[in-house]
Amino acid sequence: MEEIKKKAAEEAIGKAMVFAINTHYDNPETAEIEGVNVNPEFGCFGCHFGKEAVPRMVEWGRSAHGGHLLEVKEKDLSAAISEDVAPAWVHYDFKQPNWQVCQKCHTSTGFRNFASDPDNYNPANNTFLLSGQQKELLYCWACHKVEDRSFGLRNPGKFEKTAEYSEPADRISAIPDLGEANLCMVCHSGRISGEAIKKAEDIKKHFGAFNSHYLAAGGIIFRTLPYEFDGREYTDFNPHQNIDGLCIACHMPNEDHTFEAVVEENGKVEIKAKSVCEKCHKDLEELAKTIEERKKQYEETLKYIEQLLAEKGIYYDKAAYPYFYPSPSGGRGPPNAFTDWPDKDTLGSAYNLNLFAREPGAFVHNPSYVKQVLYDTIDYLDDGELNNSALEKAPEEVKKFLEGAR
Repeated sequence: MEEIKKKAAEEAIGKAMVFAINTHYDNPETAEIEGVNVNPEFGCFGCHFGKEAVPRMVEWGRSAHGGHLLEVKEKDLSAAISEDVAPAWVHYDFKQPNWQVCQKCHTSTGFRNFASDPDNYNPANNTFLLSGQQKELLYCWACHKVEDRSFGLRNPGKFEKTAEYSEPADRISAIPDLGEANLCMVCHSGRISGEAIKKAEDIKKHFGAFNSHYLAAGGIIFRTLPYEFDGREYTDFNPHQNIDGLCIACHMPNEDHTFEAVVEENGKVEIKAKSVCEKCHKDLEELAKTIEERKKQYEETLKYIEQLLAEKGIYYDKAAYPYFYPSPSGGRGPPNAFTDWPDKDTLGSAYNLNLFAREPGAFVHNPSYVKQVLYDTIDYLDDGELNNSALEKAPEEVKKFLEGAR
């Protein structure tokens, strides 16, 4: 019996060693990410800083921040993280000088340096201990203070001093100090607001000049990002912006490092942030069903906006930067992109489509406000006027979603 146990233990250790080797090596000759690139400044302590870190590392390996590395390796130990799986880390070699502006969010080195001292951050001073085409995921040492062995979270301070855009100034300055959630706001609040379109002297450019960027939940929660139409009033009521802990409370329940507030499988939603949601929503099963319904309606609303733009000869291609083109097919890329924007409201409508298409949780993050913005976007596109005609020709699911918005 003892011999059998010993053999089983040896086999388990062997498998663990093979798994560790295959998840801690990134081939510098490939653009894909085969495994974690260990920072020699921290060594193993960069992530393995105690027993309590073990379950967190497993969760991280299943998250987008970890490039879904664990999920990829569990299916095939020899597989690598591709651009299809984790474009935020794989799409470009972000350590290169021509991508310095992106490094604070798309590399651990850049994020660590920015979050530690945003006032003096200079991407030219980012030092990458990588070779060839090796790339960084968002490692533990990016968010946690590993260098002093405290392992506490870094705090870049209020969004007002870390924001990449300055307007609308009143809303940006009103965002309070969010504590631990200040970290989240750095990369999840967008890079260009709708106000930039209103202030632009020249709009005859491809959409890349006005792109809000991606997964910008913070900019939607606090109403700093969307293009708002002149002459319209927008609600400042958002029951979710005052949740204690904000992003952390919902996306890291019980310190969960998968960063998922809900999980969805086959169209069915399961709420993970139960302790937060049940403070206001007593029936969580009913809430899950409502989220499922709203999600479908939200997606149909975005499809309808895409259709209205196409009727004006402006075609949206979410997979091909800079996303808007003068034909539904044909050449893609900046040289072939749509640039003949007839007016700022049409460009702003396209901006809103792209913003919300890339923030799939917007209808939860700020329900009433998002409906108003989407209502006005449709209201303008359907006949070129803001005359409350948005629901007249809209598909049934869109009408259900926007009901009561205006």
